[in-house]
Amino acid sequence: MAEDLLAGYLRARRGQLRPGDVGLPEGTGRRRVTGLRREEVALLAGISADYYLRLEQGRGGTPSLQVVGALARALRLDDAATAYLTSLATPATTNADPGSPTGEQVPASVENLVRLLPLPAFVTGRNFDVLTANDNAFRISPELVAGKNRLWSFFVVDSERNLYRDWQTTARRFVAVVRDSVGRGAARPDFLALVTELSERSESFRQLWDRHDVVARDTDFALLQHPVAGPLRLHLERLAVAGIPEQGLVIYHPTAGSEDARRLARLLTTADRGAQGA
Repeated sequence: MAEDLLAGYLRARRGQLRPGDVGLPEGTGRRRVTGLRREEVALLAGISADYYLRLEQGRGGTPSLQVVGALARALRLDDAATAYLTSLATPATTNADPGSPTGEQVPASVENLVRLLPLPAFVTGRNFDVLTANDNAFRISPELVAGKNRLWSFFVVDSERNLYRDWQTTARRFVAVVRDSVGRGAARPDFLALVTELSERSESFRQLWDRHDVVARDTDFALLQHPVAGPLRLHLERLAVAGIPEQGLVIYHPTAGSEDARRLARLLTTADRGAQGA
């Protein structure tokens, strides 16, 4: 439920702030909680401690936009995190069953585009499953094929972990982007099942997911250490599929004229020659 997501988000963000971060005295005694106390957040937001407690327990109903704004300021949220908090506190407007299967299908025109693109490209669905991918994507990673899940591959498959030059930084950003992208969908039974299984298999994922960090998706780079091509710095572009906002067309592309472009071209050309000679 949205209230459960809201409660979890408030608890997580409160736990990551110290009194000194928000201009409150640290005090001299040992604090029994990590981060701010509930009453401290309530004081900063100008609401009653009892009401804030109910919000963290999922019993506070739908807070007003004024309260949401006050909480965002109290918790020192940036624009992306404030937008995320607002989305969790806004009543859902759809009557669709969030647990019903979607039978995700990539439009035929998009599937054709992926096959024709001379760059690594693939389409992901609402749970970050790979729905379709071209051969060039496979040449970047064997995990970029239909049926694989990007979160699962990233956190569980060793070869995928070794592909990234700074896996820890990439992992933290990836999970924060997923939080922002999924939003209310984090409460869907199918996505919850994925999160539960991943949390059991990967301590790194569990810790990052529990932080509730949020980062809005923007222009990004993939810093790779490819086993054949060597170091690659590739733009990671995600384009929404028209009419299906849960699906995204992801394209890796190098800066024109760069050494990365030459390395990627050699990788793809060598692979093509190998396929022709097979």
